[in-house]
Amino acid sequence: MIAGDYLNEARATIQDRGLDYGHPSDNMQRTAALWSSYLEMPITDYQVAMCMALVKVARSMETAKPDTYIDLAAYVAIAGQLHTEENDLYV
Repeated sequence: MIAGDYLNEARATIQDRGLDYGHPSDNMQRTAALWSSYLEMPITDYQVAMCMALVKVARSMETAKPDTYIDLAAYVAIAGQLHTEENDLYV
């Protein structure tokens, strides 16, 4: 797979998950609220997306599967969107 293929697959993944879970901001905000409560410190929606990306980085250290890199690209893209408050540009 070439780089553009990973990005195209990440875009498709974001769209597919949006159909299942709604806008990424909704899910990431819910997760941030849960993590904030559990950790007893404030966590933002974009931090959730970045932490999920780090999970994918950790997994890539064990096994190099294409979907790991696709998900990683998707989480980083979502984090960038949420951090810059461009939610109206949902893919």
